[in-house]
Amino acid sequence: MTKNIRIIVVVSFALLGILCIASGIMYSSLESNSIEEKILVVVEQKQVSAIDDVELKLKNLTIEINTPLSVKIVDYLDIAVSNEVLANLKLDTSSVNVTEVGTYTYTISYNEKTYQGLIIVKAKEEPVNTMPTITLKTLNIKLGTALTTDLANYVVEPLTDEIKATMTLDLSNVNVNLPGTYQYTINYNNSIYTGNVIITEDQPTLSTGTKEEEPTTN
Repeated sequence: MTKNIRIIVVVSFALLGILCIASGIMYSSLESNSIEEKILVVVEQKQVSAIDDVELKLKNLTIEINTPLSVKIVDYLDIAVSNEVLANLKLDTSSVNVTEVGTYTYTISYNEKTYQGLIIVKAKEEPVNTMPTITLKTLNIKLGTALTTDLANYVVEPLTDEIKATMTLDLSNVNVNLPGTYQYTINYNNSIYTGNVIITEDQPTLSTGTKEEEPTTN
């Protein structure tokens, strides 16, 4: 083989090597770009939070007048929610006046939505009277003896503390320093009852107010 022929063969092999290396670089570059595109697709995927789909349901509450409102939002919800949702709720009870009887609205805001509920403020319930009427006693006391204010000493029927609280005793017409018969009154259940207090100089006695009929003579 001549010298010129050997040079041509060497150059051919060199060119072939350069082509192989270039092809490998191009393949690696294409493969790298393909991977990057796949990664970008995964990153750009939007994840929807489950809390966006929550719909609230509020309670309608009834309270007695002058009862403070609860500051716990969970007390106003008619359905259970997660702690994540609960932390993002905003309660507004500014339109509720607990000092006046009436019906008011309150709101809870969440996720750009506002939900409305009712709060009814009612009058305080009075104790139920267990007795339609009462019977008063006639008291006989010794001159100068102080009068008791315990209603149980003036009423025949047994009394509870709740019933006593609805009664008003008036002893202003009784003079314990002067013998005689005096009247006292008790206001109960929109009625006024009258009883007697007898002031004597003798040992006092207690009666139920029933007078014995005196015998008649022909």
